[in-house]
Amino acid sequence: MPSLGKWQYTCDREATAAAYRLAAGGYTQSCTCNGCRNFVAVRFDAFPQSFIALLESLGIDPVKDGEVYHTCRMSPGKHLYGGWYHFVGALNETGDFPVVQYSDDFDVSLCRKSAPSLRALEEMELVQLEFVARAVPWGLDEAEAE
Repeated sequence: MPSLGKWQYTCDREATAAAYRLAAGGYTQSCTCNGCRNFVAVRFDAFPQSFIALLESLGIDPVKDGEVYHTCRMSPGKHLYGGWYHFVGALNETGDFPVVQYSDDFDVSLCRKSAPSLRALEEMELVQLEFVARAVPWGLDEAEAE
């Protein structure tokens, strides 16, 4: 059974990938705030390659997030973001487990779906994959979000 840290889960990769193919885009692509526009511009600089590999192994398109949010500027050029994706499956072992660190500045955790998902995934049993990124660069040619 697949696991992420102490979480154990099942994943229907084919159903997840099929739903993501139906989705036109993720939350950040539809939002016009500078925090979301920045994340769209730097997403692949913010995500560790190992996290992108995890998303792809689950059938998740990395550019089609459920939601991403800007929390604050940590220092000039470095921002704190959080967000989530969903995949079709179930949690078989869940609890208040420690986050899984993909780098010093990037953590991941799993939970049952509790936040908005892509419309293409509605009505399916979903697992929520949450991330916190603490060193997201500012890539827009405009004043940084605070």
